[in-house]
Amino acid sequence: MKRVLAALGLITVSLIISSCQSSGFNRMTRFTLSSESVRLVQDAVVQPPVWVAVSYETTDEKDKASTVVLANGQLVDGELLFSHRVAEPTEVQISVNFGDNEDGREITTVLKPNTSVDVGLIYHGPHSHGLYLIRTNHRSLVENRRFSLVGNISALDGFEQKLLEPRRVYVALRATSSILDGSGMTLNSRTVLVDEGEFSIEGDLDEPTLVTLEIYERNNGQRWSGEYLHAILEPGVNYRVVPLGNNGKYAVQADRDSIHSRFVSSWQFDPTLVSLVDRWMDSQEQERNISRDPIEQQKEFINNYRIAEECDHLVVTDRVKLEFADPLPTAYQAIGNEIVKRRSASLREILRNTQDPELARMVFELSWTLFIDDKIYSDSDTDERIATLLELAQKMDQEFVDQFITPTVENYKRERDLILANRSLLPGQIAPEFTLNTITGDEVSLSKVLNDNELVLVDFWASWCGPCIKSFPALKKMYSKYKDRGFEIVTISLDDSLEDWVTASKTHELPWIDLGDTDDVEMNGWDASPSAMDYGVLGIPNKFLIDKEGCIVNKHFSDRELNTLLSRQAVF
Repeated sequence: MKRVLAALGLITVSLIISSCQSSGFNRMTRFTLSSESVRLVQDAVVQPPVWVAVSYETTDEKDKASTVVLANGQLVDGELLFSHRVAEPTEVQISVNFGDNEDGREITTVLKPNTSVDVGLIYHGPHSHGLYLIRTNHRSLVENRRFSLVGNISALDGFEQKLLEPRRVYVALRATSSILDGSGMTLNSRTVLVDEGEFSIEGDLDEPTLVTLEIYERNNGQRWSGEYLHAILEPGVNYRVVPLGNNGKYAVQADRDSIHSRFVSSWQFDPTLVSLVDRWMDSQEQERNISRDPIEQQKEFINNYRIAEECDHLVVTDRVKLEFADPLPTAYQAIGNEIVKRRSASLREILRNTQDPELARMVFELSWTLFIDDKIYSDSDTDERIATLLELAQKMDQEFVDQFITPTVENYKRERDLILANRSLLPGQIAPEFTLNTITGDEVSLSKVLNDNELVLVDFWASWCGPCIKSFPALKKMYSKYKDRGFEIVTISLDDSLEDWVTASKTHELPWIDLGDTDDVEMNGWDASPSAMDYGVLGIPNKFLIDKEGCIVNKHFSDRELNTLLSRQAVF
């Protein structure tokens, strides 16, 4: 199934709140295009004067293209007549210029007999203006391919507040290529103004298409990313944006049984999920107004902090512990987790029961798009993504699974395991053992280095890491000062090639034990490094200070902090 919209079928819609009718900058002038003329809306004022051109393309019996000009000039008494009446639905191009300014604005729309189209000219300043369709963009030319999408978003959460300065809200309908293999087309279209929060879109579709209705605003040139509504549009189906719950959330609903009603509305309007969304919105507002006592949060984290039995001799201060404290989950986050899990389970069940591989892919793309767009930051995201990928794998041929699904699953599993290792490998825990090679091929184990020293710094680096290289002079000074007192440094290169590691190591004349995470004679690189995985290395440089018993004294510290740590150790 090709995920392609007809050339006239994808529309972008935007809304300018009534405050944009203010004087000066952001002044809007409205025009109406009928099948016979362009005219100013009553009482509208254009300053400075504008020139308007309306034209369309046509072909003769030999397919030779030519341009037909319906009008080109300045409005007289608020109107500019066409050279002839538009007798059938016709796609026209509208161009507006201020005076003799060549930097005009153009839009296209479909004119139909006995109907009209409203156009808004926004004047930002002498050299800045915009041209937009208002309220409706009905561009369907083929009845059996027609879809429609209408709605009123004036009560959307975050948009009901009235601001003194002009404020614009946009609604953009777009389709994107496949997340997995990039198939399909990415389509966007021009911006259209919507009156008083209302919009009405019609267009032509070749086949069912997953789209996103993006709602965002611009205020004084700044963009605020807002809401994302998702729909599966089909030819012959009408859609409406309707409230979802009681707190300013919206969703798209089809007017009949359709792929959208079965794949989207079936779970989206489930009363339990709607109730969760309302509770999530309520708790979000509460979190804005009520913050937890940070002292209580710190006490809770310290009380839950655990030291390994083998590291009971180690004193980990509360200050050190709190350096690794994540914000404790809030009610808002807990409800968000529940929403993600319930929604994902519903979509996986639909995916499981869908026999058509192309429809199965569409369900997957919808599920994945929701992870990206829903603004719910859930700890469950990675596990839910993996589960959804594995469900899709049951519907696709082995070649597709091997090429696109399996590598993606492996990447997400690695990311998840890295994060878990990073969170669990804290001061007071046993450092993972490793045995790696030097440049000359000699094997060196952490346990052997610990047996010969009192304190060991394990530092992950790479030749391309500027901060890593910048740290070496300070490390050399500390190494020179403390190496005879039982201090050793072990650097582990995460370079992608042996040549990069060898060249950088020799260039910087590393005096300590320098190891590479290699597989036989090739470097594993960061993405395939077992030692980086064991140590939860999410970024470099990444330093761990380990005592003789293999216990982590501290990690993720600066060179200055390391110097302080070394100077305070009794063994020195």
